[in-house]
Amino acid sequence: MEIETLDLIGRVATAVSLGALIGLEREIRGQAAGLRTHALVATGAALFTLAGAYGFEDIARSDNVDPARVAAQVATGIGFIGAGAILKIGLNVRGLTTAATLWMAAALGVAAGAGSYLLAAVGAAAVLIVVVGLSLVRLPLLKPGVLTVEYAMGHGTLAHILSELEDAGADPGRLHLTDDASVPGGRRTASIRVRIGDERHFEGIAAVLRERPEVHSVQWERQS
Repeated sequence: MEIETLDLIGRVATAVSLGALIGLEREIRGQAAGLRTHALVATGAALFTLAGAYGFEDIARSDNVDPARVAAQVATGIGFIGAGAILKIGLNVRGLTTAATLWMAAALGVAAGAGSYLLAAVGAAAVLIVVVGLSLVRLPLLKPGVLTVEYAMGHGTLAHILSELEDAGADPGRLHLTDDASVPGGRRTASIRVRIGDERHFEGIAAVLRERPEVHSVQWERQS
């Protein structure tokens, strides 16, 4: 079997574009596996598919010898990259959504490599609806409140606070900082509007923050 050069380029370009589109959403959210990773995964999947379907011309195909089966191994191989995107920190697990989008990027690459442009486009739209649209639906379900942390300045505490909130699946909002220079070394009070699904997660956040020597107090005030 042969494939026209323009068709081949179009399939690979579709894989690159759709993979990059999904990766852009992940990169905007600050995930390590972002635009380049997803684009490469989708492109690699497309190349595997094209090589399996149109390559190996010197090999006779039969029921036991079918190079097209290489596409089926993409789902298995992508598992290694997906596992690398998942991190377990304490009781929290991060990276599951990114791992899933990597898996979908591989699927989009296979579809594009097979020439199923409509299927690839619909798949990309479905991914964006899930990761963006459902996030907007989820937001009203989160409980609003204000997290107030008082700590000594100069220890990178604010970044750690935001990281803990992200790990707990919270959605941080407006941040207000008040500095007190009258205290030796400086003292800061950070008030962060937060939406969180389960307020019990706050207990874990507070416990971790209180273990830091520079933190003086941690308070959570629920809002209606």
